[in-house]
Amino acid sequence: MKALVLLFWQMLRFKRSPEDAPYSQALLMLILVFNFAVSASIQLVAKPDMVRIALLSPAIMIVVELIILYGLFHIKQLQARFVQTQMSVFACDTLLSLMTLPIVLFSLQLGSKSALLPMLGLLELAIMIWSLMMRGFIYHRALNISPLLANVLAFMVMLVSLSVIVQLFPEILQKATAAAEAASTR
Repeated sequence: MKALVLLFWQMLRFKRSPEDAPYSQALLMLILVFNFAVSASIQLVAKPDMVRIALLSPAIMIVVELIILYGLFHIKQLQARFVQTQMSVFACDTLLSLMTLPIVLFSLQLGSKSALLPMLGLLELAIMIWSLMMRGFIYHRALNISPLLANVLAFMVMLVSLSVIVQLFPEILQKATAAAEAASTR
């Protein structure tokens, strides 16, 4: 287990590639379940009043990414790389999500007017950018595409996932708009 965590940590630092991951559909399923559990837990902690959204949005993100990437691997006739690639993406994403958990917990302890909240938000933004770059790096290696195209792909997959979530749960957009308006009037 320690060797796997180290492997995925090295991928997060762009030192190893998805082809270095073991080919195991069972391990991929375990990583997907663990990724869902971590992501849903963070969502539940951050938004305890939105249980349905907290449980379904991570599942939607996972399914959308799996479908899009499966289609791309099929088009490029690289299906043999799919399992290792998705294992790498979701294992690295789980590690980044675990890094986010203390930030979320700490921000919940602060008042809504705390001066630390913007800094914590920037830290979360940095982790999100790291996540996109990690995905871009893995897609670049697995799909044999340019780094620029791979990073655009990572961004587009995220946008499609968020679009599906907002279409299914329009109340998210309404709450975000209300929060942005409240923040701009301060």
